[in-house]
Amino acid sequence: MKKILVVEDERDLRRNLDDLLEGEGFQVLVAEDGFMGYQLAVEENPDLIISDICMPLMDGFDLIKKIQANPLTASIPFIFLTAKVDMKDIREGMTCGADDYITKPFKIDDILKAINSRLKRKENYLLAVDEIKKDLIKKIPHELRTPLVGILGWSEIMQDDIESLSKEELIEMAGGINRSGKRLHRRIEKFLIYAQLLENNEKRDDFLVLDNGYEIDPQFLSSQLAISAVEYDRSNNLNTNFQKGKMKINGKHYEIVLNELLENAVKFSNENSEIKIEGLKNGKYYKTVFTDEGKTTEKFNEEKIDVFNKAITSDNTIEGLGLGLSIVKKIAEIYGGYIKIESEQLTTKIEFGIPLFENN
Repeated sequence: MKKILVVEDERDLRRNLDDLLEGEGFQVLVAEDGFMGYQLAVEENPDLIISDICMPLMDGFDLIKKIQANPLTASIPFIFLTAKVDMKDIREGMTCGADDYITKPFKIDDILKAINSRLKRKENYLLAVDEIKKDLIKKIPHELRTPLVGILGWSEIMQDDIESLSKEELIEMAGGINRSGKRLHRRIEKFLIYAQLLENNEKRDDFLVLDNGYEIDPQFLSSQLAISAVEYDRSNNLNTNFQKGKMKINGKHYEIVLNELLENAVKFSNENSEIKIEGLKNGKYYKTVFTDEGKTTEKFNEEKIDVFNKAITSDNTIEGLGLGLSIVKKIAEIYGGYIKIESEQLTTKIEFGIPLFENN
């Protein structure tokens, strides 16, 4: 039985909601103000909270801020139920992390649909997290062990034979440790980024910080990609060309996309072959296109993109968990964009599109 907390200072409405929801098979908790509501949320950990805005002691905005600030309650879906219809209030509620906003007077069907929709969304989210946990248990040890073997192996040789090793040998071993350490760091960073994106996708927080957007600086992006390509020893193969434009995306997330798609192109392309990167305005979108000459004739498929699922499965010599393209896909979902993959013969083209600001 799902547990719902109703926080409402109007006694009759509070009772009506209690009776309505119990009649629909929910376990109902009630509170007459935000202060009591917060205490019940911490003690009872409800599956969903319905709250008025204007209440004594603690209003709905202060309540949701406290709910979001507490790790024990932050993931509870939150629906505002209020007579206020001012867009400023709606925006403030959504900024605080509200999942929905229902105005009084309301229809019974409307509130039940909102409740069931949010509960289903949370259920799907928890199922996805559970699947990720299972995959972590199965696959993470191997993915972390591979670079660790290099780090431990080189360091043990240096420790045991330090006196007999030449300067050149020590430099080579130190380089091996450094490369393995960077690989390990990249893999850990991918997990952290994906976890953050799951949270952002659940709350859609990043839609609320796009007042200025991300302004494309062609020279800066080309130089940053050139620096990244040095690490893969592919700086001479890079061909970049960006148009200016302003996208509806957080700049940090766009740079993550560029790095992930560059790493993907390096993994699946032949050494010394060209990696072409273009950024251009196309209708309502700014699209970034990576084109490379691949190692395999197997077709990519964006439908295959999922965490721990490689888009290319035939080549087992290529390391990774499929997290890179999953990160790119998740960022596209958060910002209302898209990812499209085309493969023909040995040529692979990945297109990442994000909405442009109007009149841009």
